[in-house]
Parts: sequence; structure tokens; C-alpha cells
Amino acid sequence: MSANHHHLRANSLLPALLFFLLFMGCSTTASPPSLSTSFPFPPPPAAPQNTTLEYMDPTLPPLIPTVNPKCSTVVLREDFADTLGFPPASVDYAPPADCPAPWSRVILELSATASDVQMDRIAAIWVDGAEILRTSTPLPMAPGVFWHVRKDVTRYTAVLRSATTFSMMLENSNATLPGVYSVNVSLHFYRGALSDDAGRSPSLKLPTNAHANGQLGSGRLSAHPTIKGLYREPADLIIPISNELGDCGPGSWFKIRNESDVQLTTVLIPNNTYRAVLEIYVSHHGDDEYWYANPLRTNGPRGGLTSPSSKANGGFRQVVVTIDKRFAGAVVPFPVIYPGSINPFFWAPVAALGAYDHPSYDLDLTPFVGKLLDGPEHHFGLTVRDSQPYWLVSANLHLWLDAWSDGVEGALVRYKVPPLKLSRQAAWRDLDGKSSIDGQVIIRFSGWVSSSKGNITTSVKQRLKFKSRVEVHRQGSIKQASMEVKSRTNVRTEKNHKVIGRVQVETEAPLMMETMSSNGGGGSVFEKTKMYHKLQETTSVAVGKEVAYSTMTDRQDSEGSALMEDRVAKWGSGDTESTYKYRDDKACHLRTVIMVGGTVRDDAETASCVSVLDS
Repeated sequence: MSANHHHLRANSLLPALLFFLLFMGCSTTASPPSLSTSFPFPPPPAAPQNTTLEYMDPTLPPLIPTVNPKCSTVVLREDFADTLGFPPASVDYAPPADCPAPWSRVILELSATASDVQMDRIAAIWVDGAEILRTSTPLPMAPGVFWHVRKDVTRYTAVLRSATTFSMMLENSNATLPGVYSVNVSLHFYRGALSDDAGRSPSLKLPTNAHANGQLGSGRLSAHPTIKGLYREPADLIIPISNELGDCGPGSWFKIRNESDVQLTTVLIPNNTYRAVLEIYVSHHGDDEYWYANPLRTNGPRGGLTSPSSKANGGFRQVVVTIDKRFAGAVVPFPVIYPGSINPFFWAPVAALGAYDHPSYDLDLTPFVGKLLDGPEHHFGLTVRDSQPYWLVSANLHLWLDAWSDGVEGALVRYKVPPLKLSRQAAWRDLDGKSSIDGQVIIRFSGWVSSSKGNITTSVKQRLKFKSRVEVHRQGSIKQASMEVKSRTNVRTEKNHKVIGRVQVETEAPLMMETMSSNGGGGSVFEKTKMYHKLQETTSVAVGKEVAYSTMTDRQDSEGSALMEDRVAKWGSGDTESTYKYRDDKACHLRTVIMVGGTVRDDAETASCVSVLDS
């Protein structure tokens, strides 16, 4: 598998057999094993008849204001055919002259079509090396598939108002499949007051477009606010922590092959910086595509998904950030399931959680600002703990600058980083057995920064709880995997020994799946899979005595089957129910999409708070 390339499993629409091999702990070159159990063999179902060729992400899109944008511009048009191994598609960029910054809102819109059958591919968009979108294409099962991605990119104002290069990486191949991805990327710029701002509290300074997104609005909610509590307003400067080869090489993301592979970027920050947040983008590929279901084995076969050298080292991964080789924060990434993973019939035409707009992760580095202002350049490192080939990682360093000061002072006064201790247990006999990994840690940072805003102390507390379970029964014919990640980040700011602000972000991400395999006859394997996946995020932002609160729950339940012959899905089906709930102080939104056998049977939205009180 080449760099930055997601799936190169030729002639396979369904990698379920590879998922089976993961649990078996054997090489992906092995033949499908003979299984002692079998299911009553049903006749092949009729091919799914999609009522639409639009593949959708049922989550709430970014809020599109009721007013028209001041201006819109198509930034990039590109056909991605045989682009494997080539640099990203890059174009010159400049903000539109007729509506310069500042902007109330900036919306990125990606519209794409697939000309024919193709694999799913990973893609990203950068502006002068700063990543603003990580996305996956669908897995088109027929010609004419199209989809849209809309994202609020207001937080990237600093690069959008001054950048010179706009680039997109989508490595595609026509070696075995004919599909070409045609992509248009547009930016919509808004200026002035937005009508959705009406009714907000004037005293609570939430993120710039949190007001516009309805967090303190008039009760009408039509989008999920993507600017979180750590972004009170867009940063003044964004420094990419990314691959310097950029447009001349394999893209601006780093390719990380194992946990000893630490990618470094040298950074010199302005001496009037008073606040810093690091935003991390990450995606998992190759031997670690199914890291979330990786068993822990010390005996027996040890092959992985796509390479005999892979190890069954368990289902824990953590993206770690260092500054000058010193730990500065870490996140366990959300296990995004790609459109070709587990059972692609689950994700046609409804995408898995986060597949079209991969989540990014924020670390408040303000306690470290004093260290970063000591004069010399500093080395920011990115790696992935326990990783196998390969991961694609990049980051953006958002900096807020004091316009009224030539120099800012600060110091790190508390640094408490106990080691993350993982409890690993495994018991295997031949093909069957079970393994588990549990861990938790609490880290604390605190530092002060003295600027024209006064002497402000920022304290950060991060708590992580993790557990992973993998079990295999009946000579490998039943595989079960579950994982749950819980994290809580608290950021407190104080001035003159008085708390002036608090931000709390809690996330919970459970995943459970079960696959039952049987002999399908003639060397084929019949697989039935059930899975449940959820992302829940609760955010509260307090300034003085006022508090803004929101909670988002994104959940999917899927069930389906497939007949596999030589790692090719001869036929299959999948049903998925997606439920998206968002609620804040004033408004709520509930959307339920039910997909049966490739057809959307129901797509219902409501703004009834009664429906989501228990979310």
C-alpha cells in the first residue's frame, strides 16, 4: 500500500474477510478457513435499489445563515483519476477582493461525483499547509454517485485571509476500477450581522459563531456549532504542524509507521502570543485500519490485515504531542469507520459517523506559552502510541496575539503527567480466546501569561478512561469486539485569584460489534454482522455567572450480511439506523434516518425538545 492511500484491495467491495482474519490473527494471504458450523443458506437477495444516488451524512450540517453570503467562489475543480503517487492538486488562492476579512462566517462546500465503481479513498484539504478538512469518499457501487460536505471553517480565518496556496490530496487509482472522482470546492463568505444572532445574551462571550449557531439564539436551530469552547474567536495566526514537503510531495500530512516514528516541526512563535490551542487531524490505515478491534495475542499466528508483519498488539492507540521531547497532551482518536469497512452495505447511501468530516481534536496549550516565548525555536512532535503502519497525522497551532504589546511574559507553574498505565490481559487457545485492555490517567497543566489583558492563569485538567474487549468463540466463527473511550477536559482561567471563565468538554465514544461466520459452500464464507457506534459530546462554557450548555449525540445501529468469495463480496445487504440529536439552552434538533437494503425508508427531522430531553 502506497503512502497516503486508503484502500488498495483490488476487486473487493467488502473487506469483511480481512476483518475476520484480524480476529484470527493470521496473514491476509491465508485462504478462508473451513468452519465447522453453518447457517441455513438463504437465496441471494435482489440487488439494492437506491431511490437516490446521493450518499449522505445524516449529521447536522454547519448553519447556513438565512442571509445570502457576501460572496462565493469556486476555489478548486479537479478530476482525481490516476493520482496515486502524485502531489496534491494545488491552485493559487487569494481571498475575494469584494469581501475581505473580517467575516462573520466562512463555509467550505465540497461537492463530488464518482463516474463509476471505485474504492473509498482518504482525502484532505490544506490552505498554505494548514489542514481544514479530512474526509473520505464513499465506496461507489454504481456510476453516478454524488455527495456533499459542508463545514464551518470560520476558525481558519487567519489563513483564509492571507494564504497563497489551496491544495487537495485524493489518491485514486484506475488500475483495477474505472471510477474517477470529480470534485468542486467552494468557499462562502459572510459579512456583517447574521439574522440568527437575534436574541443572544450580549454579556456572555462565547465562540464567535457559537452565537450564530444557536447556542444563545432565539430557539431556532438548524446546525451543529463546530466552533467549540476552546475557540472564543478565530485565532490571529495559525502555524501548520505538518509535512513541509506539502505540495511538492505526498501531501502536508505526516505518515507515521509506528510509535517510535516521531514527526517533528520546528516552530518559532511571535513574542506577543498570549494563548495557544493545538488542533489535531488524524486517520488510520493499512495494518491499523481496524485498530479498534485488534486482539491482544502473544501466541499463535500474528499476521495482520494487510501485512504478515502486523502484530495483534491490542485495540489501544493514542496520538501524543510533545514540545521539545516533553509530553504536552494526547488524545485517543474516534474510530472512524470508512465507507468500505466492516460491511460497505451499511454505508450506502448513509455514511458512517465522521466518515465525510473527520473530527479534529483540540489541546489547550496556553499553560506552555511561557515556555514557548523563551526565545529559540521549539520542536513540536507528533506520534501514535502502539501504532502500526500507518497513520496520517497533521496539526494546526492556533495562536492569539496581543496587539497592544510587543512582548508577553509567562511561565509553566504546574506540570503533573503521571504515566498512562494500561492493564493488558489475554487468554487464547488456538483460534479462540479473549483479551482486554484497560487504562485511565489524569494530567494537569497550569501556567500564567502576563499581557495587556492582565496576568491570567490557565489551568488544564484532562481525564481519560479507556477499555477494549475482544472475544473469539466456536473455533473462530464468532468474533466480538467492544471499545469505549471517555474523556473530560476542563480549562479554567483566573485573574487576580478570581475565576473568570471555565470550559468543560466531555466525550464518550462506545463501539460494539459481532461477526458470525459460516461455510457458504464452494469455498465461500457467509458473514452476518451487527454493530453499534456512538459519539456523544457535552460542552459547557461559563463566563462570569452565565453558562452556555450543549450536548450532541450521534448514534448508528447496523445489521447485515455478505457472501464472500476470494475476498470479493458476491452479494450482501445492510440496514442502518442513524440518530442525530443536538440540544442547547434554547433549541434542539433531532434527525433519524432509517436505511434498509440500500434504500432510505425514512428521513425525519424535528425541533421538538420533548423528543430529545433524555438524549
